[in-house]
Amino acid sequence: MKTSTILKYILLGIFNALMFYVVPLAISYESWFLLIIIGIITFLINITYITNKLKPLKWITPGFVFLISFVLFPAGYNFYVSFTNWQTGHILTKTQVIERLEDLTYSTEEQKGVEFDLYVMQDSNLDFFFLADFDQDNLLFGRAVTSDQFEDIEYATHEPSFKDSNNNITIPESFYLLSGKEQIANSSTLQDLSLLVDKNTRIKLYNISVFGASSGRIFSSQQKYTYDKDSEILYDNRKNVACTLGDRGNFICGGESVDPGWRINVGTENYQRIVDDQRFRGPLSTVAKWTFQFAFFSVALAFIVGLLLAITLNNEKVRFQKLYRSIYIIPYAIPAFISILVFRGLLNPDFGLVNDWLDPLYQLFNIEPIRWFRTEESSKAAVLLVNTWLGFPYMFLIVTGALQSIPNELIEASKVDGATPRQSFFKITFPLLLVSISPLLIGAFAFNFNNFTLIFLLTGGGPPIVGADVSVGYTDILISFTYNLAVSGGRGVQFGLAAAVTTLIFFLVLIISAISFRYSKRLERVYGNI
Repeated sequence: MKTSTILKYILLGIFNALMFYVVPLAISYESWFLLIIIGIITFLINITYITNKLKPLKWITPGFVFLISFVLFPAGYNFYVSFTNWQTGHILTKTQVIERLEDLTYSTEEQKGVEFDLYVMQDSNLDFFFLADFDQDNLLFGRAVTSDQFEDIEYATHEPSFKDSNNNITIPESFYLLSGKEQIANSSTLQDLSLLVDKNTRIKLYNISVFGASSGRIFSSQQKYTYDKDSEILYDNRKNVACTLGDRGNFICGGESVDPGWRINVGTENYQRIVDDQRFRGPLSTVAKWTFQFAFFSVALAFIVGLLLAITLNNEKVRFQKLYRSIYIIPYAIPAFISILVFRGLLNPDFGLVNDWLDPLYQLFNIEPIRWFRTEESSKAAVLLVNTWLGFPYMFLIVTGALQSIPNELIEASKVDGATPRQSFFKITFPLLLVSISPLLIGAFAFNFNNFTLIFLLTGGGPPIVGADVSVGYTDILISFTYNLAVSGGRGVQFGLAAAVTTLIFFLVLIISAISFRYSKRLERVYGNI
């Protein structure tokens, strides 16, 4: 057997072992959707590489695995979440909720605030011991331990021998009684120690006294809830009531829901909220209108600037072409979030350099300085200005490449036929240019339709729309509006609602892209054979 074959089977075995390791984890977290994806990917990898009969699949399986992992899985999972009540208070699964409810404890009323004398001692090994003096007939003595030692330590014992005939505390010679000052010196250690009475009860040092005995308190933690799996009833041990299953992913105790709840399927409830709730419909129409405007003008302005620069530098008579092209690519090489934050400082209405540079014009024409980010018009203008700066290098690159792919013979033939340079451009160059770059323009439109980074870092969606029932601003686009509505609106996270809006945005972009590609194919049929 060849070394490459042995290596292939070793790698395949390691991959299968990892997948089998992930399967129990997915089941324990009840991640059924993830489990299906793992199963599909494991099946594809094995049928592709375990034999040579399906050898052609080796060329497409890796790409298909990445398609499933990073495109289909996120989109499908988002679609699934949009039909659930996944939000604050309903994050976990039912099994996880029951485990957490059964971990809750409570203290009985008769043990709250009760104090008693507590003596702190050390033995020859410098281990700490507590002696709790409840009354003359009830003394509890034992080693004081930290919480991580609870399982290995015996419970406290009754030790009446620690008192003499006069009912005074007597300390055996094998132990040393710590004074108040010595207890204060060891307070950081003593505050973490407990004397175990039983499984649910412990004694802790409450107050150190310099004169006489210190005081202790007893802490009892009883299990608050107990779940009966057969009857699916949760018992509240503190109130002594039975809690039944509610229809919203909660247990109901005495007419009140118990938090936390768990995720359940709520059907199209999230989509109905978007349509029926006036708080969504009003701002949503305003935001949707601006989103289309923002995406269109962002692409159009960047394309126009990139086209003009590309045409200018495509002329062989222009000197230092490479130098100019390198300069124009600089904005594309700088990370976008850095450029956005720089522009946010430059356009600051109070301290920004832009208004300082424009100050002579303001004084010449006796006009007020532009209040960047504080009015609707100036904020939208700033957003489009910065996005044009970020987008024109990309357009410049793709237009330059497309221009160089157009045969010069076509331009020369148009000159022979008497066409002016303007006619040659609009009748020949520009249509052929659109054939090459129209898919990229569609992709740029889809990108700007969801350009959350620009809006979030530059304006934060502001300025706010006064009087709106939800958190929304004049420069918010659909994706930032969704973020404010479902994540940062002050009502906790609402992943289900956010997923519903995101799904609508996905289908909206899908429809627009499909229509655009249809027209781009028509353009290709007309000019593609020139």
